[in-house]
Amino acid sequence: MALASRQMGIYVREKDLVLGFDPGRDKTGFAFVNLDGGLMMSGIFPSCEIESCLHDFAPYVIERRVGFESDVSISRVKFIAIGNGTTSRDFTEQVRSITGHEVIIVDEKNTTMEARSLYWKIHKPGIFMRFLPEGMRVPPRVLDDLAAYAIALRGLKKYRDIRRNKL
Repeated sequence: MALASRQMGIYVREKDLVLGFDPGRDKTGFAFVNLDGGLMMSGIFPSCEIESCLHDFAPYVIERRVGFESDVSISRVKFIAIGNGTTSRDFTEQVRSITGHEVIIVDEKNTTMEARSLYWKIHKPGIFMRFLPEGMRVPPRVLDDLAAYAIALRGLKKYRDIRRNKL
C-alpha cells in the first residue's frame, strides 16, 4: 500500500505492523512486517540490549523497505510474535512488561532455513550463485533478522486463525 501510494506522489504510512522476534542468547533478530506480510524493516541487536532496542530500533537496522522510516515507534505494532526457542520464556516476559502488547508465541522450527530462502528472494543471487541449488547457497551474513521475519509471518497466520475461530 505504501509503495503504490508513494509512486502516485502520495505517501501513506503503514498503520498496523507485526513485530517478530527471534530471541537468542547473544543476539536477537527483529522484523517489522505489514499486515500483507511484506517486510518493512529488520535487524539484529545484542540480546542484553532489549530495553534500549524497544525504544530505538534504528541503530540495529539491516534491511529496510524504501520509504519506510527506521525510527518506527512500537506504538504502531498490533501484536508481537516471538519464536519459542531456548531463551524465549525470559525474553517474552521482558517484552510483555516493557511494551504491554499482545504476544503470540510461534514454533520457530526450520526458521533458519526459511530465512535463507527469504534472503535469496530479497537479494537475487549473482549469475554464478544461480547455478547452485538454493539449499547450497550460503548468504554472506547472519540471518537472525530474517528468521524473525519468518516468525512474524507465522505469527500473522496464527493471529488470523485465532480471530477467525472467534467469529
